[in-house]
Amino acid sequence: MNELRKTTQFLIPEQVQATEAGNYDIYPGFKVADGAIKIGYPELAAYIKQHKTVVIDGFEGVFWKEIVYNISAILKKDNLQALWYNTSAAMKDGEDIDEMIAPFLGGDDPIFGTRTTLSLKDFFHVNHLQRIHPDQDADINILYGPGAALCGWEAPIIYVDLPKNELQFRMRAGKTYNLGATQHYSNKAMYKRFYFVDWVVLNRHKQELSDKIDIIVDSQRPETPFWTTGETLRKSLKQMSENYFRVRPWFEPGPWGGHFMKKHFPQLNPDVPNYAWSFELIVPENGLLLEDNGKMLEVSFDFLMYLESKNVLGDAAERFGVEFPIRFDYLDTFDGGNLSVQVHPQQ
Repeated sequence: MNELRKTTQFLIPEQVQATEAGNYDIYPGFKVADGAIKIGYPELAAYIKQHKTVVIDGFEGVFWKEIVYNISAILKKDNLQALWYNTSAAMKDGEDIDEMIAPFLGGDDPIFGTRTTLSLKDFFHVNHLQRIHPDQDADINILYGPGAALCGWEAPIIYVDLPKNELQFRMRAGKTYNLGATQHYSNKAMYKRFYFVDWVVLNRHKQELSDKIDIIVDSQRPETPFWTTGETLRKSLKQMSENYFRVRPWFEPGPWGGHFMKKHFPQLNPDVPNYAWSFELIVPENGLLLEDNGKMLEVSFDFLMYLESKNVLGDAAERFGVEFPIRFDYLDTFDGGNLSVQVHPQQ
């Protein structure tokens, strides 16, 4: 898997062992009903076979070719021929998209930009989207890719999610592009575009779909998707919003990093120079783990806010809407270097 993701961090195991009580757990799962989480392409294909048309929408960074290949192979064994329609065929040219998003990227400034006011639909030729229709003579029609639901097909919606830390690991390995881009840029430039443009429009689209999704797929393990129903997702997040919960943290080395986490968090990869950050609640990037007898399915924190912001924020929901206003991480300098003084502006 290393060629698909550039990081020293382990991919989440297919079966997570419980930690001893009182120990720090890097995989904090929220329990769902036994059998609610399904594993693998065969069961996902079995769901698809029940329908004449299916929409598979999803986030950027998803390995769509892997999904198409595996599902097609299973359907062919059952003598079913699927017609696949890729939303990229209706997307605007890369140069046109670059020009469209330029005002939000802050020019040559390496850090600062502006959150875009664009929508996902702006990345497409709308008339091209409207021309994509299922073939009534086909066994199964499958429309896939970011923005697939924009075509308005009357069909079940499968949403393929990807944790944003895994998106960044794939970016560092050169295995993914920005939304609508036709070339790779530097990691810093790609992340800046993720933050100010891609994630904004994709999250708005995700919010619009959050109460319509029939199947949610966690695609961080390309060969083994984990999935559950939209009903389970919404029910679980409602229960979570009325209870205590933790997000899944992720970890990074750094120039001043220390060794406390290496020594005390046995689930982490020890083969690193140090650990500097444990990103505990950087909500634009963290995910939530649903757990079914050690099987972990991760969804983005965004879903919780889109569906249950009032329960999570209480009266503050009137002020912050679906944006969670708190960020925090743990910094490790134990036996490490000096940490810089950081000043963050307050609202």
